[in-house]
Amino acid sequence: MVEEPLKMKKKDQVLFDEQEAIRLQAQFDKEERIAREKEEANAALIEQWNDIQDKVETDYELAQRLQVEEQEEFIIEEKSKVFQQLLEKRRKHFAAKRVEEKRNRPPIKAQQMSIMCTYLKNMAGWKPKDLKTKSFANVQALFDKAMKRVNTFVDMDTELVGGSKVDDDKEREDLQQCFEMVTEDFNPNRIDLA
Repeated sequence: MVEEPLKMKKKDQVLFDEQEAIRLQAQFDKEERIAREKEEANAALIEQWNDIQDKVETDYELAQRLQVEEQEEFIIEEKSKVFQQLLEKRRKHFAAKRVEEKRNRPPIKAQQMSIMCTYLKNMAGWKPKDLKTKSFANVQALFDKAMKRVNTFVDMDTELVGGSKVDDDKEREDLQQCFEMVTEDFNPNRIDLA
């Protein structure tokens, strides 16, 4: 069975409606206040999140800028080191080139004269006082003559005596026999009574 709601009196009904309206208004105000607080909390969180995001972005940009500056500084330092090494290599190269040019430069007449005189003194038996009185042309002629003898020198082993090697071997055997005969005849322990 279903019970039917009791009917209230008009005065009670108005009072009940007022109380219900106050209660509903309080509930609505409470829900509105909670929603506003949630919205404010969300707004604060969003603002805090945005602040954090801005800080992160700022830190990232600062880190990027510092990294670029460090790289540029490193690049500048590296470039200066490479440039210094290049300058040092270039300096050494040109110094070596100057030394080589100096070494390859042909000797002047005085140096040539000194070289030729030293050679003639040591190899050809000339005396330094004899060479001092001679002119450059005369010393050069003597030097050329001595050098010609050296350049045209032919070793004894290269010439064949008698035209063939067989003859040379026979002569060697003959000489060996003669040497043995001479050494037999000359024996210091042998007493010759004749």
